[in-house]
Amino acid sequence: MKRLPLIALTSVVLLAVAAAGAVWRLGDRPSPPQSEAAAEDSSASDVGGPFTLTDQNGMRRTDKDFRGKFMLVFFGYTYCPDICPTSLAVEAEALEAIGSRAGRVVPIFISVDPQRDTPDKLKSYLASFDPKPPSTRPNFVGLTGSDEEIAQAAKAYQVYYKAHITGLMGGNSEYAVDHTGNIYLMDPEGKFVVYYSPGIVPDEMAADLMMRLSPAD
Repeated sequence: MKRLPLIALTSVVLLAVAAAGAVWRLGDRPSPPQSEAAAEDSSASDVGGPFTLTDQNGMRRTDKDFRGKFMLVFFGYTYCPDICPTSLAVEAEALEAIGSRAGRVVPIFISVDPQRDTPDKLKSYLASFDPKPPSTRPNFVGLTGSDEEIAQAAKAYQVYYKAHITGLMGGNSEYAVDHTGNIYLMDPEGKFVVYYSPGIVPDEMAADLMMRLSPAD
């Protein structure tokens, strides 16, 4: 199947969300209203923390593996109907826009649906958002794990999620997961910097990243 160019993909998903009348579907829980500036005060200083999960290549990864890099951390799931693909496309386009500075950032997608999001599933899903030559922006790191491991990571980032699987019959895998939609920027020491709310556009994210990242070498 021929893939859409990244910019086209971003436009398609943004239009799809707009066409839905900005109504959050089941499986896409909006975060409480709060500005990015408010998120930078001391009350948000405890966002983030240690995690041990498995990446899309089957390797065990911890938060310490990403020290020395900024992390863009987003919790979602591969069956998500709109906010997850939109957010990943926005991240990808923003990182493309900041050029060589993107090498200082690791985009991380943590699944809140470990029952379905196996490493192989994450690998095939994230391939749609990874760069194609000659781009030099980083690939997405997809992370999954046991229910307990995901719960620990979500608690560290103050992320809410809830799967609606009660009453499913006959092995039906069509269920939604409510989840917080923020994207968290963490500094090279793993400390919280700011969050980006759902609805941010690539230009806005790129401008903020450019301001926060030191000039590329």
